[in-house]
Amino acid sequence: MRGLRFAALATVVAAASGTVACGADSSGSAGAEGGSPNAAGHAGSGGAGGAAGAGVAGSSSGGAGVSGSAGNTSGAGQAGASTAGSAGSSAAGGNAGEGGTGGISGSGGNAGSSGGAGAGGAGGSVGSVSYNPCPTNGSPCKILPFGDSITHGVKSSDDAGYRSRLFKLAVAAKQKVTFIGSLTNGPTQVSGQTFPRMHEGHAGWTIDPGYSEFSGYGGISSLVPSPALDDKPQIVLLHIGTNDLFPTKDGAGMAMRLDALVEKIADDAPTALIVLARITPVGSTNTGHTQDQVAATNAAQTLYNSKIPAIVQAHVAKGQHVIGVDMSQMPLSDLTTSSVHPNDQGYAYMAGIWYAAIKDLLPK
Repeated sequence: MRGLRFAALATVVAAASGTVACGADSSGSAGAEGGSPNAAGHAGSGGAGGAAGAGVAGSSSGGAGVSGSAGNTSGAGQAGASTAGSAGSSAAGGNAGEGGTGGISGSGGNAGSSGGAGAGGAGGSVGSVSYNPCPTNGSPCKILPFGDSITHGVKSSDDAGYRSRLFKLAVAAKQKVTFIGSLTNGPTQVSGQTFPRMHEGHAGWTIDPGYSEFSGYGGISSLVPSPALDDKPQIVLLHIGTNDLFPTKDGAGMAMRLDALVEKIADDAPTALIVLARITPVGSTNTGHTQDQVAATNAAQTLYNSKIPAIVQAHVAKGQHVIGVDMSQMPLSDLTTSSVHPNDQGYAYMAGIWYAAIKDLLPK
């Protein structure tokens, strides 16, 4: 049974500026399918440009807006049509100001931007202090793939899963990335370049120790801060929870443990961008489990994934660098016969979503 489809999450990678405004899920309506992510999710079209965003956790006020083409300048109030105002600055606290040319969305509230009248953003836009975690000195951006066997790449033809495919996308765009972690597997060459084989994908592991269906498997929270963060990642790709599903079938408890893990990573790597994924689906059949067990697992996964956007927003409200992506919309045809691990097509799907979320941050 499918039972695992969710609306695409709002993109917060600002493609034009190469910065991230942390605080919403990053696979927007196009991003989830590997397209360019949209600024601030489903922002409504601005009149002459610049969408204003209602901030959740920002601290600074917006910069001066570029003057627009017609109407009166709106201040900190609610979405008013605006004209010819040369400095529609953001204000703390209100609702999203409606479209104007060039108005920068305020971190803590609504940007009253100047410009011609435009429709306000539909679907929660989030203003925040933008930043880029990756180097600007020509060095590769250090990415930590963090999770379980899906991060490892089990069942992929090259034993690297989404990692080799993500690297291939970066190479094709002439961008510089490297993977870090305490584990090593996968090919030595991808797209004619040396492939960084490192990762932190532990097969069979859960979010916290003590929740595995089998003995001898740990929880990845025990790897923070060491060894997971030893090499100081600049981006963390976090996909975890699949192995919690069958033994616990407790989506709410899983979400609480995930929230604590994100907090731990953010505390120990405060300048890194954490990209948190809604996890890939479990199919209608699974080796070693009854159909009733799979149904209960699907229900737990639905609940778990539904809580991840709120986890993202809660950490953004603390000033932490967290965005979300949605892997749950992967077609069931992209799973292997075990109905847990993706096949090569599924891993390519994951790579496309990761890449859409971070591509505008990666150095060339």
